[in-house]
Amino acid sequence: MELVTRIADVPLRGTGNIVAIGKWDGIHLAHQAILRALVNEARRVGGQSVAIGFHPLPMAVLRPELAPPMLQTLEERAEVMAALGVDVHLALPFDRAFADLTPEAFVHDVLVGQLGARQVMVGFNNTFGRGGKGTAETMRQLCAPLGIPVHVFQPVRVDGENVSSTEVRFAVAKGRMESAARLLGRPFAIRGTVVSGDQRGRQLGYPTANIRIEPGRLLPAPGVYVARVTLLGEPRPLLPPATVAPRSGPVYGAMLNLGTRPTVGGSELRCEAHLFDFGGDLYGSEVQVDFLQYLRPERAFPGVEALVAQLRADEQAARAWLERNA
Repeated sequence: MELVTRIADVPLRGTGNIVAIGKWDGIHLAHQAILRALVNEARRVGGQSVAIGFHPLPMAVLRPELAPPMLQTLEERAEVMAALGVDVHLALPFDRAFADLTPEAFVHDVLVGQLGARQVMVGFNNTFGRGGKGTAETMRQLCAPLGIPVHVFQPVRVDGENVSSTEVRFAVAKGRMESAARLLGRPFAIRGTVVSGDQRGRQLGYPTANIRIEPGRLLPAPGVYVARVTLLGEPRPLLPPATVAPRSGPVYGAMLNLGTRPTVGGSELRCEAHLFDFGGDLYGSEVQVDFLQYLRPERAFPGVEALVAQLRADEQAARAWLERNA
């Protein structure tokens, strides 16, 4: 899949561009329904599937004080799209000038004039144009005279609720990882580079990978989790335009502590994973952490012996969960 940030860099293929528009933060089940339909329709008509999104997300520009933390980085978003078969992700730079485009200008100048859209797909709650005044119905009305079909997708519901990025954030922030996975269709994951720590885990018999997380990411509630860690290798900078493919590597079960380590007087929030049955060196490597199940809150222990005893119990619980859910 091609990841581009300029319309001029969108390659020309087939019978034209079939376009889906959204914020795509998290690419949950409702997003996936649109993207799968996009890919299928583009293949049916011999066209090119183009998923239009924004980077940074609009709220981060318009109301930064209210902007929620990201569910995914741009690279993670692009990789999920690539796995779904999307041909091009156009991540348009969002700024004040772009925000001032009227709905009419966005459709006539951007979608049609520059991108040459042949069909458009949007979610039922999609808004666009200055002040978010454009709606899915506005898109239909503007595209109809141009002969461009607009497909509007209705909500996807899980456990009686509409699937949305807001619901995913709520589940993750509460540590409800199984609920988040049902909304996403996969475990909630973060990526980061393994950096050196203070070696306390190694001294306790539980060496950990200290994972540096990019600022602005949504993190689960502090606590101890069952996790799965994928070793991705050397970090790679993403500089669009770029060809993106899903990354993979060896996968290990793990238990993970997200917190400040109060037993040893810590104050800085850290993400530290103990990989089961692993004995290598991960410093400088990039890893992906899938948060699978919340085990317990982080708490201070009266001493090292009590802490180690709890770590052994956590390991047993995590291994048992992984075995049951293999």
